[in-house]
Amino acid sequence: MAQQDFSKKKALLIEDMAEARIMQRKMLTDFGFTSIDIAMKAETAIDLLRSRSFDVILSDYNLGNGKDGQQLLEEVRHSRLIPHTATYLMVTAETSIEMVMGAIEYQPDGYITKPFSQAVLQRRLGKLLETKERLYKVNVALDSNNFEEAISAAKQVMEKYPSLIGKCERVIGESLLEIKEYKKALSLFNKTLKSRKMPWALFGKAKSYFYMGELEKAEKNFRQLMLDNRFFVSAYDWLAKIQIAQDKPEEAQATLVEAIGRSPKNILRQMELGKISLSMNDPLTAEMAYRRAVFLAKYSCYNTAEVYLKHLESLARISDSESLLPRQKDNFDSTLKKIHESFFDDPDIKAKTYSYEIDVYIAGKDPLTAKQIFEAWLSEVQSGGATAPTKEQSALYNKAFGG
Repeated sequence: MAQQDFSKKKALLIEDMAEARIMQRKMLTDFGFTSIDIAMKAETAIDLLRSRSFDVILSDYNLGNGKDGQQLLEEVRHSRLIPHTATYLMVTAETSIEMVMGAIEYQPDGYITKPFSQAVLQRRLGKLLETKERLYKVNVALDSNNFEEAISAAKQVMEKYPSLIGKCERVIGESLLEIKEYKKALSLFNKTLKSRKMPWALFGKAKSYFYMGELEKAEKNFRQLMLDNRFFVSAYDWLAKIQIAQDKPEEAQATLVEAIGRSPKNILRQMELGKISLSMNDPLTAEMAYRRAVFLAKYSCYNTAEVYLKHLESLARISDSESLLPRQKDNFDSTLKKIHESFFDDPDIKAKTYSYEIDVYIAGKDPLTAKQIFEAWLSEVQSGGATAPTKEQSALYNKAFGG
């Protein structure tokens, strides 16, 4: 491989430890980088990514307090702050399965494990950048959601660089799914699988069947992928989707519990488990999932009111059949406080919060406090600060208060 010229490339180095930062910066300078921005934490990195563009992002997994490297990658993927043309290399000293699984789900371009030598980093970066350069037109098309253009550019790259056939076939297959050409996508994934057992091709094949409505075939392929490759945790999410479509909520719940066991840091998966569990009248499992989601939400781009409201709802549903344990009541109060701090100016959220509070106090045999909360709610309705309770809610509460 020809020596890469890094002098025109812009790098962003995200590392909270001073020693590692100095060492990695020196390595990048030695490779020829002249433009190197530094971020010591994820929030600074996000600000930099919003305001300028980078060719290379070298991010540590552990970033001290605040978001970690996985949550940073989750956010930049979600907000589309990094174009496909940029190279994202995750640096980690950890090899815990939870970390590896979590980061893989958000697909960095590569990994490098500390400690690494200058030669190893140079080789890895050189290889990744060479691939990005060869796929430049493909990635530009993907960045503008022009999937037909991405397909035609990928076909040209395959002819010129046979070593990139796998990457190009993957882009073509996923682009065909995006433009709803499911049959074409299916035949491409099958063709790939004949020559190479690639997990992404099996994943694409299963998704093609799912979109074509052939749920049994889709299920068979997702299950095969789960057997072949334990890193493909999103196969579990899709299997759960199928089980919901087939009206098998217990099976979907078990599938998601297993997925969370493998990769516990995915907040959307925790929320989905909570939702399914509530629909099955299993508020205990729902509460556990939503409590984890609340914990993950603090530094996540999915930090929405729904995460906290759903946790309150699950605890209120537990209280329908039994008084909350002291630990559960503490959890309720803790989540309630977070809603008051961040989301309480929304009239609908305020109304839902009051209703769950009232449910919990009625269940806890404290109608007096419940009544006070109801009165506070009604006075907020008067001033336009909260949505009014429904007729059913008012009747139920008045009955509980002995009114």
